[in-house]
Amino acid sequence: MMARLIPFLRNTLLALMLAGSAWAGAEDEPVAHALKLYEKHHYEEALRYLRPQLATLNAGSQAGARLALGMLCLRNAELYQALQGSANDIALDYLKKLAAQKGRQSSVYVNYFLAQALLAEGKDADAIKYLQRFIAQPGVAPGDKAQASVALGTAYWHQHQASRAQATWSGVTGTQPEVRAALAAARAEAGQQTQQAAAAADAVVAELKKQNKGINARSARYLLRAYARLDMADKGLDVLAEQEFRGAAYVETLGQSKTLSFYDADLLGSMGQVYADAATQALEQAARDSRLAAMSAYYLADAYLLQGNAAQALRQSELFLAQPKLPAAYRDHARGVQAAAQYRAGKRQEAQAQWRDMAEQAASRPELLAELLQSCVQAGADCAAHAQRAATVAESAEGKKFFALNAALGRYFLARKDYAKAVQYLEAGRDKANKNKIEINDPVLLAGLAQVYYRSKQFSESLEIYFEMSKQYPALRQMQDALQGIYAVEQQSAGDVKIF
Repeated sequence: MMARLIPFLRNTLLALMLAGSAWAGAEDEPVAHALKLYEKHHYEEALRYLRPQLATLNAGSQAGARLALGMLCLRNAELYQALQGSANDIALDYLKKLAAQKGRQSSVYVNYFLAQALLAEGKDADAIKYLQRFIAQPGVAPGDKAQASVALGTAYWHQHQASRAQATWSGVTGTQPEVRAALAAARAEAGQQTQQAAAAADAVVAELKKQNKGINARSARYLLRAYARLDMADKGLDVLAEQEFRGAAYVETLGQSKTLSFYDADLLGSMGQVYADAATQALEQAARDSRLAAMSAYYLADAYLLQGNAAQALRQSELFLAQPKLPAAYRDHARGVQAAAQYRAGKRQEAQAQWRDMAEQAASRPELLAELLQSCVQAGADCAAHAQRAATVAESAEGKKFFALNAALGRYFLARKDYAKAVQYLEAGRDKANKNKIEINDPVLLAGLAQVYYRSKQFSESLEIYFEMSKQYPALRQMQDALQGIYAVEQQSAGDVKIF
C-alpha cells in the first residue's frame, strides 16, 4: 500500500501513550533512537540499528521493540512495493535499448538480464528465447550458464511445463554458491521441494560464513528471493543486514574503457516481500502484550492489506476502531483501511457506505478526504466521483494542510496513467522548500513523482529524486544506472548527469 501522510511524530507519540511504561527505562534507548530515525523516514538505517539490539533488551521492552520493528518493516515494504513497478519498467526499457545495439563491443550478458526482466514481467516465452540465446553464446562462464539454466527452468515452470522445468533444474551441476542459491530460489518459487530449498539456502549461508567470506552480492540476491518465497522473514532480514545491494549484480567489461552494470530485476520486489512478512510477524508478536494490542492492530491492518489478506485486514481495523477516544487522524485512516478491506473481501456495499459516510464528514477536513480517496484507489474501486470532489477542494486551497489531499489525487491519476495530472498534484503535495528530502517528504510520494517524470521523459528530474533517495536506500542505484543509460540514448547526449 502507499505510505500515508499522517505525521510520523504523532505515530510515535501515540505508540508511547498506548505502551505506557513499556519504553520508560534507559534500557529502551535503542527503541527511542529507532523511532527518531523512523520519523525522518530512515527506515533501513533504523532497522540496521534496532534489530541487533533485540537480544539485549529485557522482557518488558521486547513488545515495544517488536512494535517498532514491525512499523519499520511495514514502511519499507510499502516503499519497495511502490518502487518495484517502476524498476521493472526502467530495466526493460534500458535492456531493450542495449540489446538493440550491435557491433564489435556489443554486450553478451544483456540477453541474460533482459530475460530476467521479462520473467519479472511475466513474459515467459520471450524470456526463454533470450535465455537460450545466452546459453548458446561462446565465452560465457560455466557458472553463469548454470544460473541462466535455472532461470530457463523457471520460465518453463511458469508456462506449466513442469517436467521440462524439473529436467532443466536437474541438469544444473554447478557447485558455486550462487548457482546453488539460484536453484534454491527457483524451487522455492515453484513451491516444489520447499524443505530441500530452505535447507539448500541455509547451507549456502553456512558455507560462506564458515569461509569467513560473508554473503556475496550474487548469492545474496538469490537467497533473498528464496527466503521471500519461503516466508522465512528473519533469514531474509539476515541477508539484508549483510548486503545493502549498492553494487551491480554483474559488471561486464567491453574493451578498455567501457563497462556495463546489470541488476536483478526482481530485487526490489523480493525486498518488499521480505519486509512485509517481517512486519506481520513482528506486529503479531507485539500484539501479544495487552498494552500494545490496539496499536499493533492499527499497523497489522495495513500489513495484511499490503499482503492481500483482506479478511485479516478487516479484522484488525475493526479491532482498532473499537478502542475509545482515538485521535482523529488514526481513526480516519483505520476507517479507510476498513473500507478497502471490505471492498476487496467482496463486501462492496459496506465499503461504499463507509466511503459515503467519510465523504459527508469531509466538508472541512481535507485530510479525511485524502484518506477516502487513497482507500478507494487501494481497493481498486471506481473512484472517479471521489476524485472529482477532491480535485474541487484542492483547486481552491493552498498550504501544508492540503499536502495529503494533493498527494492522494496524484496517486489516483498515476494509477490511471494520466501523467500530466499526476505530476501536477504530486508536485502540489511535495514540500517545495525541501524538494527531494525524504526527511520532509513521504518517500512513497517521491517514488511516484520519479515514476511520473520518467514516463514524461523528464529524466533529469527523475534521476535527482532517485539519487537523493538512494542515500538512504542504496538498492535504488539499479534504477539510477539504468535510467542514466536511457537518458543518454533518448537525449542523444552523454547523459552526463552527475549522480555518483
